[in-house]
Amino acid sequence: MKQKSAGFTLLEVMVALSICAMAGIAAMQVTGEHITHVGSLEEQTYASWVAENQMVMMRSSGEKWTGKNGKKGEEELAGQTWYWQQSVTKTEDASFVKVTVTVYQDEELKYSIYDLTTFMLKGK
Repeated sequence: MKQKSAGFTLLEVMVALSICAMAGIAAMQVTGEHITHVGSLEEQTYASWVAENQMVMMRSSGEKWTGKNGKKGEEELAGQTWYWQQSVTKTEDASFVKVTVTVYQDEELKYSIYDLTTFMLKGK
């Protein structure tokens, strides 16, 4: 009488390996996307701090703030130079203006990373 051998066939082993390989590839893709998003979040956080710093500088200047449209500057933060530009537009209420600070990583101001908008009393 023949004994049945217990174990896996070659086909079963190959199917199991292919399933494990696909799971590994999926896990690597998810990890890679996560790392990319973490870098992007860090970049946006620093850019938001630069924009907030500019807003604080505007608000702290009080009556001296002129509201110059297109004003540009740069700021060093986290070992990197960030470039910003201020945009001032009229509102329906003549005593207020809309101020947007846009932050860029490139000096040419082509690729914006972050925008921050507020409303301020119009300068005298």
